[in-house]
Amino acid sequence: MKKLFLLLILVLIFNCVESKKQYTDINQILIQKSIKWTKVASTSRNYEEAKKLLLPNMNTSTFSSNGTPLRAYDKQYFSSPIMYKWISFETNNHKVQVSPNGNTAVVTFNVDGKYIFEENETPYSVRASFVWTQVNGEWKKMHSHWSPRKGAIGIPTKDR
Repeated sequence: MKKLFLLLILVLIFNCVESKKQYTDINQILIQKSIKWTKVASTSRNYEEAKKLLLPNMNTSTFSSNGTPLRAYDKQYFSSPIMYKWISFETNNHKVQVSPNGNTAVVTFNVDGKYIFEENETPYSVRASFVWTQVNGEWKKMHSHWSPRKGAIGIPTKDR
């Protein structure tokens, strides 16, 4: 009986270790995907790369940090010229929350940077949250929300 009990304890410990490893792996995957998204969508404006992170035939949306109405991440979003130029753009302080069923997650983080708009250098300081869903084993972006941090500003209101 003692051997059976010890075996059961070992199995439980192994499952806890594996579960924690899997959770850490999901966190890292989602943080890396979120960082990649900021590069392809915010700074390089690369629609072909962005599509790889989106679900086909699904409206993926964003609330920009300038308070404009909800926007769709579609070809028009990526092809519209923007009226400002990034000098720097760095993400930090990533946190991941995964739903109990493991198929939906929210990644929150901060972004600090600077851009030039109308010949003025402007500091940029926002909070962002991305909603991800897992479909057929792949994490795809559904929605994002960007908002200026206290005492800071986001992108220009007339950004396009």
